[in-house]
Order: sequence, then structure tokens, then C-alpha cells
Amino acid sequence: MKINIRSDRSPQVVTITLLCLLVAFGCAPTALAHASEPPQLKTASTHPIQYYLSLPQNWVAGKKWPVVVVIDSAEREFLQAATAFADARGSRPFILVTPLVVTNGGTRYSSVPTYHYSDPVWERIQSGPFKFDSDGITAIMQDVVKQYGGEDKYFITGLEAAGHTVWGILFNHPETVRGAVLVCPNYLGRWVDEKQISSAPERANLPIRNFIGTKDELCSPGSPIYTQMQNAMDLAIAHGYKNVSVTRVEGKGHERLADEVLAYFASLKQ
Repeated sequence: MKINIRSDRSPQVVTITLLCLLVAFGCAPTALAHASEPPQLKTASTHPIQYYLSLPQNWVAGKKWPVVVVIDSAEREFLQAATAFADARGSRPFILVTPLVVTNGGTRYSSVPTYHYSDPVWERIQSGPFKFDSDGITAIMQDVVKQYGGEDKYFITGLEAAGHTVWGILFNHPETVRGAVLVCPNYLGRWVDEKQISSAPERANLPIRNFIGTKDELCSPGSPIYTQMQNAMDLAIAHGYKNVSVTRVEGKGHERLADEVLAYFASLKQ
């Protein structure tokens, strides 16, 4: 676009004209909208945990945005998970955070190539994996709230072994969460002292949904994972979590169900 400005105008007129043009075309610095981009790997400012961040389309500063924390399965394909949710997000206004947690599966994680932690960080992790993840997610959220306008409470989701991490958060810190979807989740009591489950009042109405694809044979009734899920739900209900249920997703198998998860979280905002 070419803009011609007559030289016989006063400097004040020229300045006003330029400002009007900037506003008219949405080019004012404070109105610049964020363009879609691949998830970016970041490190929390007050904690060594790393995470992939993806801002929604048309993100702008100066307003609040809902945050979804995505916990990957034992496959630990963090970037793949972050990308799947970014692709499924469409025009939904979610900031997506995929932390490189270590509590989502077995203990032989230090050799997994999708991690980028230094030896000193691994030493810190060994002294308390869940503390590392829990404190790390808190630090990430502090940055996202401060730097990107994220809402204080977050949504959280994860597939299968991510259930170890997600149930750990829900049973220890339900007051930090706005809603949760666990997809065919594991639960073996890891990171949870079942005699010390949170009594925070927020737990009572916290929406916790377990999604199961109707074609997910790994999570069919009677299977080990299904039994683990039922055990976690029974434990939650026994400790005052009153909004816990199972949703069957027609035609889906053992997968992240990113679109269905985000659609559910969007319904909680209405």
C-alpha cells in the first residue's frame, strides 16, 4: 500500500493523518495481533522446567486468556503433543502450555531424547520428581500470567500415563485448576498420599472428566487402565470431589482427543 502525504500540510496535520491511518488499518502498536506460529520451547524464569508455549490466533496484550496445560503420555513426545493441540485449537482463545514433566510414566526418563535438561537439573529432579513438576508448573503459570495475560487458574489434560501427573495435581493442588480432562488415564497412587488428599473447598465443584474413545481397547471395561481410572474416581468422590464423571467419545481410539478436550474446556467458559 502506498501512502501519499501532501507537503503543504502542517506537521500537526501530517501526524494526525498518520495516526488515523494506523488505527484504520489495525496497525497501532497496542493493537497488533499475534499470528499463529509453531510451539516455542521456553524455560520458566524462576525454575529450570522447560515447556512449549503456543499463543492463540489474534492474541493481544492487555486482556486475560484461558490456559490449557497439556501433559504428554509416557511416550514423552512433548512437541508432538503441543503441535496436536495447537492444530486442534483453531480460533479458540487458549494459551497452550506443554511442560516437559518427568512424572508421566516410568523412572528411566533421563535418557529420553525429547528432554533438554542439564546434569545439574537432573540431579535436582532426582531429589523429588513430583515437587520438580508441581513447582515447575506453578513457575510456568506465573510467567504466563505475567507475560502473556494468562488466567490464574488453568485447565489441564493428558493421555494415559499423563494421569499420574494430572491426578497428582488434582489430589494435591485442586485450587490451582479450573477443569480437567484425563483421557484413558493411569492411576497407581504415585505422587499421592491418599491419607493427605487436599481438602481445599475448590475440589468440590472442580469439573473432572475422564474421556474414553469407544474404540479404545486399552480402556475397555475390565482392562487394567479402566480399573485404575475407576479407582482414582472412587478415591476422588470419597474425598469430596463431587463433579467427577466419564464421557465416551464416539468413534475414537487411544489418542489425545485434542479437539474434544478443547471443545469441553471451551464449554466451561460459556
